[in-house]
Amino acid sequence: MKTFSNTAKVIMALNIAVGALCMLLLGQFVIAKSDQSKLRDYSNSLILRANGVAMQSEWVLDKVNHFLSQPCSDEDLFQLRFLLYQYSYLLDIGRLHNDKLICTAGRGRLTSPVVLPPPDLVEKTGVRLWRAVKGLFDPRIQLDVASRNDAVVFTSPDAFNSVSLPVPGYSARITTADERHIYQSFGAKEVYSRQRSAWYRSFRQVYQCSKLYNICIYVRQNASGIFSLPFYVIVLISLWGGLLSGTLSLAAVLLIERSKSLSKQLHRAVRNKQLYVRYQPIVRLSDNKMVGAEVLVRWTNSKGEAIPPDIFIPVAEKLGFIGQITRQVTCMALKDLQNILSGDNTFYLSINLDVTDVLDLNFESYLAAIVQRFGIARGKIMLEITERSTANHTLLCERLTALHDAGYKIALDDFGTGYSNLSYLALMPFDVIKIDRMFTEAIGTDSVNAQMVEHLFGMMTMFDAIVVVEGIETHEQVAYVSEHCADAFAQGWYFGKPVSGTELREKYLQ
Repeated sequence: MKTFSNTAKVIMALNIAVGALCMLLLGQFVIAKSDQSKLRDYSNSLILRANGVAMQSEWVLDKVNHFLSQPCSDEDLFQLRFLLYQYSYLLDIGRLHNDKLICTAGRGRLTSPVVLPPPDLVEKTGVRLWRAVKGLFDPRIQLDVASRNDAVVFTSPDAFNSVSLPVPGYSARITTADERHIYQSFGAKEVYSRQRSAWYRSFRQVYQCSKLYNICIYVRQNASGIFSLPFYVIVLISLWGGLLSGTLSLAAVLLIERSKSLSKQLHRAVRNKQLYVRYQPIVRLSDNKMVGAEVLVRWTNSKGEAIPPDIFIPVAEKLGFIGQITRQVTCMALKDLQNILSGDNTFYLSINLDVTDVLDLNFESYLAAIVQRFGIARGKIMLEITERSTANHTLLCERLTALHDAGYKIALDDFGTGYSNLSYLALMPFDVIKIDRMFTEAIGTDSVNAQMVEHLFGMMTMFDAIVVVEGIETHEQVAYVSEHCADAFAQGWYFGKPVSGTELREKYLQ
């Protein structure tokens, strides 16, 4: 069973807690944004209704004041009733004389004029406003009233019914801009502010004013946010966040532990010389003859798992013991192929080097000693360096030149995938240029790389070097390369998969 260090357990626990908290914060943010948007929509509908009520009141007051009929006459009452029929937000329309109500469309001529109390507000336009006036006709009824000159209107109690309280917890107040007069208020009495509420607060608030009238609106929603939800929902959200974060943490810890474990296993494998090699034949296309082989390092861990080189080689580079692997691979390959390489032939062995190997003077000494030990000519050793190498170009060029002058052949691997410019490459002492398999795979397709392949072959004429095409797997690819670069060498599964030293020797002798 997999066990974790105490540090890993603490980190996972903290991440679970942070995940739960982040999910709650995310929930708070999402709910706040949603509630704020809904509250804004409600505020917009409320301001539209307030504008509508104000507009109807203004129009009616203006029309009544321009009537030519005798106030409260039969003709006048007839016209008042027709106006009342047209405007749904008004309950009644009446006439004043000396600030006393003398008739209305609904009640006709009053036997006793009704005295209006002092207005709550007098607008600059001369409109007088009263809110919730009681006892004008019935002590049980309170009315909102507006008048100008001798005309008076009564707002219908139903004018704001459809927009009064659409959602539980909403409250609203419709006032003048200076808040001296309150037209309407809905819901609980609240302390309103003109500032928009922050997303992390437990309430939402909107303030806006009409562009047509002296009307402003405050709208508020209490109990908004994550903690307004039922307790079990909050718990589920927290658990979900904790589970998600815990899963990611576990994956990260496993990855780190695996990386550490991989590093330890690889170091142990190198120390115990448990790496092994395979060889991929290199074939001359013009006569299909094997002219060399590239040595490839392989590793099978203690669990019997084959670990790909693109996994463990970067680990070795990062931890600084790639040089040990290069030395072991070189030694195994020269020992395996000594009989072929020491013979009277042109067969060569291609060895991949890390840039640190090239810059390491001790590696050059090691290489010189081991080829002498096995009686192999230096000219049969091809040292491959990738174009993506990030060392200082000048220093790298000097070291490669030194190795080349010492008698070794130099190959530029993965050509076309790096960042080097052609003028720089032209100065390097390359005997072989290897075209990366990504371009080979593009042969016969409509990809951008396919269009570049022919140009790459054309560029090869700039260099006095043999071209090796990697990743050949089909007859179509062989035919294409043979047509565009007749002298090219090739390697890939088309000519055979990587094999052991014994199998390669048998294949070469055949």
